[in-house]
Amino acid sequence: MGTFARSRSVRLAAALVIVLGVLTGTAAPAGAATQQPVDTHSTADPGVTLSNGKFYAFTTGGFGLWESTASIAGGPWTAPGNAMDTSSAIPNWIDRSAGIWAPDMIQIPTSKEFVVYFAARLDTSAHSGTTETPQSGARCIGAAESSSPTGPFTIQARPVVCLEGYGASDDMTADPGNRVKGEGVIDPDPVIINNGWDNNTNELFLTYKTQSGTGQATIRMVRLDMTTNGTADVGDSHQLLSAIPTGSGGAYQFSDTIEGPSLLPLSNGWFILFVAHGNFGTCGYSTEWFKSQHPWSWTQTGGTTVLSQSQDGLCGPGGADVSGSEVSGQYRLFFHAYANGTAGSTREMYADVLTIGSDGHTPQLSALAPAS
Repeated sequence: MGTFARSRSVRLAAALVIVLGVLTGTAAPAGAATQQPVDTHSTADPGVTLSNGKFYAFTTGGFGLWESTASIAGGPWTAPGNAMDTSSAIPNWIDRSAGIWAPDMIQIPTSKEFVVYFAARLDTSAHSGTTETPQSGARCIGAAESSSPTGPFTIQARPVVCLEGYGASDDMTADPGNRVKGEGVIDPDPVIINNGWDNNTNELFLTYKTQSGTGQATIRMVRLDMTTNGTADVGDSHQLLSAIPTGSGGAYQFSDTIEGPSLLPLSNGWFILFVAHGNFGTCGYSTEWFKSQHPWSWTQTGGTTVLSQSQDGLCGPGGADVSGSEVSGQYRLFFHAYANGTAGSTREMYADVLTIGSDGHTPQLSALAPAS
């Protein structure tokens, strides 16, 4: 994974960018940008890793780990194929009748193994005696390993993050914050952080979203143990952010949801956290960023919008994910948006060049053209 320490590379260093949009809407504004997708396959929630000069993208899809590859960010990209090891047993906590959401890969620096984290729906009939009854549609985060970035990936027996009583390494019982009891977790984002505030070592972390049918979502983070290839935790998970309610009397609305975290540590000590905001099924779905100088401490205020229909002319730009780049001082930002500006249509993948502003922490972006 080169030198980029994220869920998409193997060590972070310094730059990033983003610029674009705000807000909601249903039709592209006059004079909107004409940015084109780099991949027109169905590529919702892209999780992209740069490894040894090649890009590997995983996306939400049917049951399986759907992966495509490209030699450059602008493509061409291969059609998504299932990289899951189908010859091995599937753990009984997983409901195989439902699809896999938002898989994301990282290479473990110590073992060099590739691990894909994913969200799968719980098979409640396979378990009993749980201390937290799962809500309908609750998901948990699992892990699958391979010695190759293209698999096959073998799913580990226990979930990494799940409700208490399911044998997960992280059962979210500490610092529950605004988490809704019984709701599951989705949108895993693994990242390597150099622990400069403590012992100056590289450590593996996982950020993720807690589900909520009312929009009362939270973003949490847990440290993972690299000696187990990231399948066990080190300490407790904690809440980083929670959705801000906008309804009458402080009630949550589904459009308040924040999700799809992507954490970028910069070499100058700043941390940038990207999240999607709003209803993913509408053109008003957008991407925001937050900044902090410590990965566990974030200001609970609204983020700064960087991708939206009103600014970019793209319908529902979200699911943003940062990867490394082979160009010095740059990263790549991958995200999805609805085809033809129509909510509910295929979500296609876009890519932008990312750099960091002169203040050392503001993301700025320029669109990448798809390869001809």
